[in-house]
Amino acid sequence: MFGTSIDRHWTNWWAGLLGGIGCGLILSLMLVLLGATLPQPVMLMSGLLEVLALLLSGLGFAPWFLALAGLIVVLPAWFGPVPAPARWAGGYVAMVALVWLANALLLRFLNPAVDVPKLRPGKRGARIATYSRRQWYWLPLVLPVPGDWLQAFGWWPTLGIGATRFALVGLPLIVGAALTTRKQLPTRATDAWAWQYLGAGLVALIVAGLVYWRPAAGQMAIFALAALGCILGLANWAATRRGTGLISQTSTGVRIVAVQPDTPASKMGLVAGDIVLTCNHQAVHTENELYAALQTSPTYCRLKVMRLDGAIRLAETAVFNGVPHELGMITFAEEQA
Repeated sequence: MFGTSIDRHWTNWWAGLLGGIGCGLILSLMLVLLGATLPQPVMLMSGLLEVLALLLSGLGFAPWFLALAGLIVVLPAWFGPVPAPARWAGGYVAMVALVWLANALLLRFLNPAVDVPKLRPGKRGARIATYSRRQWYWLPLVLPVPGDWLQAFGWWPTLGIGATRFALVGLPLIVGAALTTRKQLPTRATDAWAWQYLGAGLVALIVAGLVYWRPAAGQMAIFALAALGCILGLANWAATRRGTGLISQTSTGVRIVAVQPDTPASKMGLVAGDIVLTCNHQAVHTENELYAALQTSPTYCRLKVMRLDGAIRLAETAVFNGVPHELGMITFAEEQA
């Protein structure tokens, strides 16, 4: 029934642009201070993997794939010869670690709850609701790329330190989350992702420190980072499939599919997935019964609600504006005869 979000709020774009750009500037400065450089083939491989991940974002998206870009050292020289990992592996691992940490912080603190519910037929006849979250952050990184391959453009500025020539090149990364859940709301899954990226980012930082200390371990660090990235991707996938039960139509009460913001329902703390058991002291099992119970008290609403985890809570509010049934709750519509 729903092909669009219940609330398309401007904070969704604000978080993606300002939050991402802010993190990108900070990370770029940190990487330059660390002396992190990326060879041209690794830079191009990172961009190629990002384009591929965005094209497949319907299956889920998260920046764990950046850990695979370094594997170009064992692939054919598609983008040209790759320098020895001892010269760039530390900076590359540090870049991936910082991007993962930035993704964790953005998902934790700049992740507006703008979810898209869709109703689908379940295996046992009852309809179920699935929820999609698409939150992107544009994370532009500026990194030194060694070599003089950009001098062919003439106007591209190149810098030199001793005998080493390099150019500052932008890597416009897209990070964030794209996922669909069936047994929980996306917020719980993205919270789990944030912790997973925090842990993986800290581990990757330790690996980067070891490579800076012992550059000869660069190739081993590249393989370790790729393995860590694959584990992180599997952990992301598992986090989207957790939950206590399907968010389905039920005869126990009236299931809430979505809650509109800035309404009496949102002020009562109701969320999608809640089941309204009683309304104004009357048991309700259908949308029509809920509507009739709301009519008994036009200016006040008292609900008994069961959460997805089975917890029971009471919610109440005064209704000052609008007709009594406009609380901002969206439920499974009744089947038409």
